[in-house]
Amino acid sequence: MSQRRNYYHASNSHHHKQDRCGRCHNDFDRCNCKEHHEQGALVEKVVCSQDVQKTAEFLLPAAVGPNPLLDLVLDLLAGIVNVRVTPDFSNIQSEITVIKDQVINFGYIPATLDVEGTILGIVDISLPIQIFFQEHTDCPGACPGDQVIETPPVVDAVLNEPLIATGPNGTSLNLLLFKAVIRTHITVIRQGIERNGKICDLDSRRCDPTGAPIAINSPLNTTANTTALGSAATPSSPAPASNPGNTTQ
Repeated sequence: MSQRRNYYHASNSHHHKQDRCGRCHNDFDRCNCKEHHEQGALVEKVVCSQDVQKTAEFLLPAAVGPNPLLDLVLDLLAGIVNVRVTPDFSNIQSEITVIKDQVINFGYIPATLDVEGTILGIVDISLPIQIFFQEHTDCPGACPGDQVIETPPVVDAVLNEPLIATGPNGTSLNLLLFKAVIRTHITVIRQGIERNGKICDLDSRRCDPTGAPIAINSPLNTTANTTALGSAATPSSPAPASNPGNTTQ
């Protein structure tokens, strides 16, 4: 637990009131610290922390083997030598959305779709693409408004195949050009006031239902994640996930 020596002061005129932290539903979520009139330290509590694996795929998980119909398709693609995907793993983008007891991770790998040969009279086309991934991670106790710190992504496994492949049985059309398994570690944290060994949430109604669905943050508009006690992401690293739609006040 990280802690900052920034003390919370209020009037001492109501010391006779019962300590409400002793009557909370749990040690963190339901303490109404605004009712306490004694000093305390502003701290961050870890709600959950775990590894997350995400899979990014391009096109369809299928291949067409040698057959007369494939020969017809290849005739139509006569000007194309091959098609390949070139990923840019150094610029993976990711965004975080926190809902009740769950963290939604949504992002993409920037890449180019490289066409070798001639198509529409153009030789060797390179098209920028974005290969998306998403993952829903169970995080008991998490609520909208919690902050999330995500480590830089690590690529655990990659499948990268050309569109047109030749094997022992002849030519095949591979529709799953690219697949990558990405691993990160997420830590969900929440600010509170610590007094006498108990942590009181700054917002006791954080987990109350709003009656409306929460908007999922888009990786197309990423921002570096920061907290009052945390550190901003370094510009040289892939941007850690942020949660701008669920920011604590």
